[in-house]
Amino acid sequence: MSVEFAVAEDEPPVTPHSIYSDLVNLPDPLKLGLTVRIFNYDSITLYMRVDGYDGAWTFTSNDLGGIASGGNSYFNLDQFGTRAKPAAETEETITVRLRAYTDAGYTILKWTYERVIDLVFIKSDDGSWTQDVLNNFDDGTVQGWAFTLEAGSASAFTVITDYVLSVPYSLYWSAWQTSGEARGRVAKTFATPNRNKVYAIIDVRLYSHVDAGTGAYLKYIVIRKDSDVLLFCGRPYDTVSALYLPINRWLRFVVPLPKNTSVSVRIAVDVRGGSYYNAFEARMDDFRIISKD
Repeated sequence: MSVEFAVAEDEPPVTPHSIYSDLVNLPDPLKLGLTVRIFNYDSITLYMRVDGYDGAWTFTSNDLGGIASGGNSYFNLDQFGTRAKPAAETEETITVRLRAYTDAGYTILKWTYERVIDLVFIKSDDGSWTQDVLNNFDDGTVQGWAFTLEAGSASAFTVITDYVLSVPYSLYWSAWQTSGEARGRVAKTFATPNRNKVYAIIDVRLYSHVDAGTGAYLKYIVIRKDSDVLLFCGRPYDTVSALYLPINRWLRFVVPLPKNTSVSVRIAVDVRGGSYYNAFEARMDDFRIISKD
């Protein structure tokens, strides 16, 4: 769920990108969030605008401000695109466009770059998929998931009943640090099925205590297969008082997994810690692994 642009005289090779989602229980219309990373290899500060086109989507236009020569930055574009929900499995392409301007008024265009992204919408209840794993935590246990406090001074890890996708429980983890970075990770190892298509479907709801005036601001969520990054959303940790992830709603992430092997699925959330306990809170429910040939 991330795209990179490099602004330079000679554009580097483009790495293919695909975004996956499962249509089951998604709203209509669909809303697509995207993290972009922009590098400025020009000799001057450039002002970046990102929009998109193609497919059945309507995209927002985002003026992202200036990036100095030699600099780079991440931007999370929440609800970047919308489209009517397809009735069945669908694959389509969209084009994400970066335009770089020499002025803060976005009138003097210098560079234009585009990235073509494949969007793959599966429908896990259409009868063609096997549900190999369902962790809904409704037995009141963490169902084999483990928690690691990667940064911070306090944490919590349990099941909880306040926000769920299936009654009565969801998995809950949090991490806290006064005026510093806090990061917590949940992980579980799975034996994946021996089929050609294998996906993990991960529904997460995030919260940080910005309403308490404590300076607790979410920075990113990252999903890994062992040590390999499968998905990154948000920005790397910094001390800016700004949210880089949406809060107070369920987010769906779908990632492909290798077949017929043992993999550790790891989900980490990072926050600028504040002075109020539970600088971030994360909930996960109805985690699934599905497959088919």
